[in-house]
Amino acid sequence: MRLTSLVGLSLLAVACTPPSEAPAALSSADLEAVRAVDAAFAAAMNAKDTAAVFAIYAADAMLMPPDSPILVGADGHPVITGLLAGGASDFVLTPTTTYGIGDLAYQVGTASFTMNGAPATVKYTEVLRKGADGTWRYVVDMFSGVAPPSPPAAPAD
Repeated sequence: MRLTSLVGLSLLAVACTPPSEAPAALSSADLEAVRAVDAAFAAAMNAKDTAAVFAIYAADAMLMPPDSPILVGADGHPVITGLLAGGASDFVLTPTTTYGIGDLAYQVGTASFTMNGAPATVKYTEVLRKGADGTWRYVVDMFSGVAPPSPPAAPAD
């Protein structure tokens, strides 16, 4: 009888135990570290240091430039080198949203730069993962141009 009661109490205790806690939202320090990745990307692009740029991406990162298939890993390197060879400079990335949970984060923002002296702006979304070494890296980087707002529709007659 005592064994049955003990087993019953044990089962009750296990059943009443809350499920394991979900990962917490990122701390302020981690959010700043995520934002710092954009600053490092801009600095590396402005220095035309492709090795530093590529180090900001995880080895399996997916780069999604406009009008392109998804480029995985080193398949995305020609896009970066092409931007620099094409005269891209003066990069400034401005994240407007940064959020994360556990070892994943995302950012949404705009990037401005010059392309052969002409100003350009793109919007971007990035997913970052914190590696075992504690470094945040891009695992998804998607960007596209910013179109002007559509004109208002003409009133119907």
